[in-house]
Amino acid sequence: ATCFQGGGLLLPCLHRRHAASLTVRRDRALPQSGRRSSSPLAASIFDAIFGKAEKREESSTGREQVWEELTDEASGSPYYWNKVTGETTWERPQTWSMDGRQGNEPQLGQQATNTDMQAASLEYPMPTLYNGWFCGTYTYPGSDGTERSITGTGEVRDQMLRAVGQALADGLTRLEVNFPPVPNLEEVDFGTALNQQFATEVRNVLGMDDQKYKIEVRRSLVDFANLYWARTLAAVAGGRPVYVQYCDQTSKKNANSAGENVWVGRLGAIPRSLTDKQEYSIIVNPGDVSQWKRALSFSGPDSPLVFLNSASGGWTYELAGPVEGVEQVYYLKRISKGWVFRQYPGPWQALVEKPDGTVECVASYDQRPLLREVSKVVREYSFQQFSIFNDRYAKGFGGRL
Repeated sequence: ATCFQGGGLLLPCLHRRHAASLTVRRDRALPQSGRRSSSPLAASIFDAIFGKAEKREESSTGREQVWEELTDEASGSPYYWNKVTGETTWERPQTWSMDGRQGNEPQLGQQATNTDMQAASLEYPMPTLYNGWFCGTYTYPGSDGTERSITGTGEVRDQMLRAVGQALADGLTRLEVNFPPVPNLEEVDFGTALNQQFATEVRNVLGMDDQKYKIEVRRSLVDFANLYWARTLAAVAGGRPVYVQYCDQTSKKNANSAGENVWVGRLGAIPRSLTDKQEYSIIVNPGDVSQWKRALSFSGPDSPLVFLNSASGGWTYELAGPVEGVEQVYYLKRISKGWVFRQYPGPWQALVEKPDGTVECVASYDQRPLLREVSKVVREYSFQQFSIFNDRYAKGFGGRL
């Protein structure tokens, strides 16, 4: 195990927010999954970052469904009954929610009238593509030979820390954080200029800014980027011991990141005498279910445990890892034509990535939706709005990579 010594990390701050319109709502309560704890660390962890832990009042129920679908015995046709006013109508009411039927598929193009949900989409915006991954300003050569620059907003860092800090302050101790560890994950093997500049930031934070480490980091950029984000997450502990255990095979012996009381090693390599007493643990890139269960066995019942950027997507093909009882507190996943995003305690959002590279929220869910459900919503909305001209790769059809 390697102990990072000294140094510090900038505390998170709010950056500019970009607007996203909300078109669908669900009348459901926020999920209450994830193990809850009365651990002193969980109670004080939000204080350590933001100065004051502001626990939210937890609502036991969502807004009640007012309309109910019934079947007319004479004709066999469906009609709708308002349980409050007694009103009946053959036409589906605009505010009627399917509430569990047919996979909870939202209706496209219906503008939400619920101001609370609209405010939530603005309060928890998806990070900007791709400035949100960076925290500094960098220049790099463009494909056309001209010099380009990117100014980071630090949104991914700030949103992730706020989501984890708030979840721990609310008593959750089993958390999942999952997002692309580099700005352009799909092209990481091609060494794009944007990812190369992000590699520079990773090297600086991990104490590998010497040129002799340049090739090493570039060759295994995803693995070192995950360590970079784990280093960032360590700030949540407020100086208490943090045990970062990674599941990939890349050696991290040359990473000398500044960070007091942060221990780094492969899963299971950190002495059990330490992990048995741990207060806060980060499991980086866990794969199959055996690694998840092994990590859980190392963590005490009241000790915060964060699974970071799981590689188990191929095992579950859903918006969650392979074990139950873990809350997805910060989640950003690319799907066909767009993204799925959630920042705790906000709703899940389905977003279309438009031809100009911006995103638009087209559906919102108070409970974790099925991956196939949000994928269908985003694909259909994209085709309705842009036809075939919203392809990220094909030139002339919206290509922008």
